[in-house]
Amino acid sequence: MKTDLKIKIYLFLVVPLLVSCSTQKNTFITRTYHNITSKYNVFFNGTESFKKGQRTILDNHKNDYSELLPVFLYEDEQLTGTIGPDMDRTIKKTEKLISLHSITVKPEIKSNKPLTDKKREFLSKKEYNSYVDNSYLLMGKAQFYKHEFEKAKETFLYIINEYQSQKTIYETKIWLARTYNEQKNFESAYEILNLLENTDDFPKVLMNLLYTTIADYYIKNAEPEEAIPYIEKSLKQEKKKKLRIRYTFILAQLFERTGKLKKASDHYNKVIKMNPPYEMTFNARISRALAYEKGFGSAKEIEGQLLKMLKDDKNIDYRDQIFFALGNLAMKEDNINKAIENYRKSIRESTSNTEQKTKSYLTLADIYYELPDYILAQAYYDSTVTLLDMSFPEYDLIYAKSQNLTDLVEQINIVNLEDSVQRLAEMDRDELLHFVDDLIAEVRRQEEQASVIEQERMMNEQFGRQLSSQNPMRSTNPALGGKWYFYNETAKSLGFKEFKLRWGNRKLEDNWRRKNRISGTISLISSPEQNEPAPDEGIRPTEKLSNKSRDYYLKDVPLNDSMMQESHNRIEQALFLMGQIYMNDLKDPERAAESFKEMIKRYPGSVKVLQAYYNLYTIYKQQGNAALTEMYKRKIIAEYPKSSYAQILTNPNYIKELEDEEHKVEDYYAETYHQYLQNNFAEVISRCDYALNNYPDDQLIPKFSFLRTLCIGKTRDIHTFSDGLYEIVSAYPGTEVAENAKNILYYIERERPQVKEEEEMRIALKLYEESDDTTHFFVYVLPKGLNINQLIFNIINFNLDYFDDLNLRVESMELNSSHTLVLVKSFEDRKQVMPYYDKVTKEDAVFKDVNPENINGFVISGSNMQILQTDKSVDRYLKFFGENYH
Repeated sequence: MKTDLKIKIYLFLVVPLLVSCSTQKNTFITRTYHNITSKYNVFFNGTESFKKGQRTILDNHKNDYSELLPVFLYEDEQLTGTIGPDMDRTIKKTEKLISLHSITVKPEIKSNKPLTDKKREFLSKKEYNSYVDNSYLLMGKAQFYKHEFEKAKETFLYIINEYQSQKTIYETKIWLARTYNEQKNFESAYEILNLLENTDDFPKVLMNLLYTTIADYYIKNAEPEEAIPYIEKSLKQEKKKKLRIRYTFILAQLFERTGKLKKASDHYNKVIKMNPPYEMTFNARISRALAYEKGFGSAKEIEGQLLKMLKDDKNIDYRDQIFFALGNLAMKEDNINKAIENYRKSIRESTSNTEQKTKSYLTLADIYYELPDYILAQAYYDSTVTLLDMSFPEYDLIYAKSQNLTDLVEQINIVNLEDSVQRLAEMDRDELLHFVDDLIAEVRRQEEQASVIEQERMMNEQFGRQLSSQNPMRSTNPALGGKWYFYNETAKSLGFKEFKLRWGNRKLEDNWRRKNRISGTISLISSPEQNEPAPDEGIRPTEKLSNKSRDYYLKDVPLNDSMMQESHNRIEQALFLMGQIYMNDLKDPERAAESFKEMIKRYPGSVKVLQAYYNLYTIYKQQGNAALTEMYKRKIIAEYPKSSYAQILTNPNYIKELEDEEHKVEDYYAETYHQYLQNNFAEVISRCDYALNNYPDDQLIPKFSFLRTLCIGKTRDIHTFSDGLYEIVSAYPGTEVAENAKNILYYIERERPQVKEEEEMRIALKLYEESDDTTHFFVYVLPKGLNINQLIFNIINFNLDYFDDLNLRVESMELNSSHTLVLVKSFEDRKQVMPYYDKVTKEDAVFKDVNPENINGFVISGSNMQILQTDKSVDRYLKFFGENYH
């Protein structure tokens, strides 16, 4: 009772004094009050809020076992926003402590006695609240967890500058080093960590914090070998089981990435024995299989454990990873066929893990590439690229490899197809038709089989829905609820993931599922023959062929000499390109040589033989095969003695002589240009003519031509000058001189429009030809957007009224992006079409309910119609029409 009474008296007398304490007074009582209030109120609450945020990260962080696990969980970007409110509360509490409880005024000295060293040290302090520097540190850590690294850095630097003598200085420096790690300022981080590691009186309690930070530094700096000893040191210091398990797993991963597979396998075993959560146990078993090294441990034992895992229902969503591990195990045992089988199973089992499916595709692609089996490699690289994120470190390399293989497979397919259709062409007609009919029968059989399977699937789905309606527990997914699919965000999300997993990132477009996204509606098919109209028709549309018609299979069979020659041309080109791809892109000299030799064997008269010879010479020279190198060298010299390749092989100075000749032309041009600047135009024209005759293949020829044209502009009339500029534009498209000529022409045409008109007339008269005795059409050209159907209807009525005996047809076709043509056809010749032209162009009824503005009518021959379809300039043809038909 007496003790309780004393406490009550103390509280009654002392507490009011403490409440009235001010930070402007520095006494024992004020210091005690503000320290106690800071520790047990503000700082305590801020620390608890900080710990809450840490627990949120610990509870919600998901490990990505396909990557090296991070040493610290605060790196998870997705959780940064989640813990924001907790860290904001921490920062608010630290700011409150600093503003309300910081004591910076000096204490009063009441004694006249000399000051002791301890007293002097006390009086020199900048801060007399022991928790202010701790509050700054807590503030910086909260800013760090929010990933506000620049603010955190400023806070940590402030502590280092203002509180050098405080105990928090070491921990502050560690957190500053962590901040530099996150900012990738590794030089500054190393400087701090190296200094701390070599500090003799560094607090032992912070050793683990230091070791993990150094390990994190080396991992982020891509030096896993250097990180290993610091993770090992940390394991000796760490007491918490969760962190010990995590660091052991990281250590196993580091051993694996540095090629120490035996140690990696041993440490994955340690993880398993530490009884971690199931997900980590599973991944430790998988990683142990991936890290298996032949000669260390039992492959059979590991395989048995993986096969046992396949049977466990808990692993149903992880079967793709297990099969991938089995594939790696088989590869380590040099059983490539078994490995391929397991990798394929991994792909089939991948239902939601796109990363694993991509990894399996890529692994198979690499295997087939190394075998090599380029056709299968191309297929798997193509699938890899479809799923692979563009941020993947080796994306560009994989994409380039995929493109090279796609180009190669395209050429291989050309050779295979043309060889096949040529064999078909050798059959007699009855045998060929019988073969095609068998193909059609097989197509029908497969389609019928697919139809039966589809009907069974639909019946099964219907049966399943009936069961679901009878048993709601089977059909209701609590996560999805009862919403219709497109109103249910969860269902849509799952559907999108499933679509992406199967088809990859696809552009939103019709027929996205087809490789050649041809419209599924009834349409016209364009073939090389269709680009040229028939002699009596401007255009001949062909309906899409059915895959159950003979024509579908016979259209590519070369049944005449010209088609057979085109087929051989395609094989010749494909074999040569195959050799080039093997040689330059895939670095496979053996297959390159095979392709070049096959091309030479089949087509010894090809213009590509010389290049093929030289490629073979280069291949065998690089391989050190002296005999074959000499053989192809002799072939080049004997069969193509005047070629540049022969010159290179026989004349060691040939390249130098070419360079000297090039310099000679350059000097000649420089002198010619100097003469131009001196206004010696006749001399310049003469020198340019000499260059054009004597150096026709030199790269400076366009400049000589342009300089000559400029001199003509100085000495002749504007029309001759313009003609020369137009020739420059036509002869050297895409060059600097062509652009310069265009600029001059633009100025001339703006100042003298008649020049442009005369040039267009000249082009029109050169482009089109008079052909009075051939098939003719009447044509209306009209801007897009007009009522074309009404115009066609009116013309048909006009034809029935006035020209019914000619049996004319009316069709429409697109000419270019802005104009459509309406064709009336066909007339025997110009003599027959002109009366029609005279009559129809004067008939107002033709334009009933159609705006005649900007509609032009003209007559054109069948051959000129082909040219118009290619040239696409209505104005140009109208000039020809006006000149020749009026």
